[in-house]
Amino acid sequence: MKMQKKIVSLGLSLLVLSGTVSSAMAYVYKNGTEYQTVTHKNIPAWGDAHFDTTYGSKKTMASQIGTFKKTKGDAALGNYAALITSSKKVVSDVGGLPLNQAILLSEYGCSKGTVYFSLVSSHILEPSNTCDVTLKFSADNLY
Repeated sequence: MKMQKKIVSLGLSLLVLSGTVSSAMAYVYKNGTEYQTVTHKNIPAWGDAHFDTTYGSKKTMASQIGTFKKTKGDAALGNYAALITSSKKVVSDVGGLPLNQAILLSEYGCSKGTVYFSLVSSHILEPSNTCDVTLKFSADNLY
């Protein structure tokens, strides 16, 4: 009976641990044929970046072009965006984000079928550290 309790206890512990690990690695993505929407909160000041690896875009085209469109932003000097991998490696140009206007960015070595994420940075002279940006992006050319 004691051995059975130990086995059940060990099994439950492993079940809880595997659930915790899998939920920490979870992300949501949309196909590159439609925009993914993400909000970057509290973007650091002085040109630093905020990374989001929760909301992704799965590349569906072979072209090396991605699309970004800022729908909300309150930084005085504007923001910049780029595509990243899940390990936060930048895989596109970094481009300025005008409000409500789509921009295209060149990608470097992006592969069809891979999920990509976004980073948003502040301007190098932006002193605020509470700027938020909501944007739509795609790993594909939606322009």
